[in-house]
Amino acid sequence: MSAHRRPRTAGIQGLVRLSAVTLTVATAAVATACGVGGSKNDAAENVSVAAAPDAPTDQSPAGSEPMGASTGSATPAAASASVSPASRPSASASASAPARKTGTRTTTAPRPAEAPRTTRPAKPSTTKSGSGSGSSGFASGYPSGADARGAVKAAIASAKADGKKVLVDFGANWCGNCKAADKVFATSDVGALLDASYHVVKVDIGSQDSAAFDLLRSYCSGEGAYKMPVLVVLDGNGNVVTETHSTGNPKLTQDGLSAFLRKWA
Repeated sequence: MSAHRRPRTAGIQGLVRLSAVTLTVATAAVATACGVGGSKNDAAENVSVAAAPDAPTDQSPAGSEPMGASTGSATPAAASASVSPASRPSASASASAPARKTGTRTTTAPRPAEAPRTTRPAKPSTTKSGSGSGSSGFASGYPSGADARGAVKAAIASAKADGKKVLVDFGANWCGNCKAADKVFATSDVGALLDASYHVVKVDIGSQDSAAFDLLRSYCSGEGAYKMPVLVVLDGNGNVVTETHSTGNPKLTQDGLSAFLRKWA
């Protein structure tokens, strides 16, 4: 049985191969007759491929490169595009670029000094500042407990030396008329009259000091209550020139007291 099967098998394989060759030749002949086929080499190549059906039809010969790859790398345009150098900045662009800051600081020029401002002189005040005065020694208010008699004696000596008069002002710190008179005496105009012609002594009789009242009575002999302020004018010898207890007070205004001081200077 095995001897008979082997010849039959070999015969079948021979028929298959013969049929394949015959089919390939017939196909080549038809292609040649229709003008589709190429050269004899192409027909031979087709025959060899058909004769070996087990080999993959898409394999290429060893060592050969795909056509697409060769054409892509060989094209000058593609090569120039792939290796084109990066664009460099132009000379004008590099020149216009701002320079980097250095570590050194720039010093600015000093500003010119401003011219000194001129200030207008202040207008003279009509009222003296504070309670002090000029050469007359006037001061607002009445000093309590002061040696009134000694102060009058010193003023008389000064008046005798410079030819001025002595103005003795008897009053009290709580007296409204005395405060009004002080405001007028403190003005610049009336204060100038005092400085020019008088030495002023203020005597407090509001504290009921007996020594102060004794001094007042030595200058004013009239009877009745004393209307403050009582103004007494003495000369360089200590004599009474005038006193307002007898004559009455002038108006305690700038005009009234100015007229009084000018009259008895």
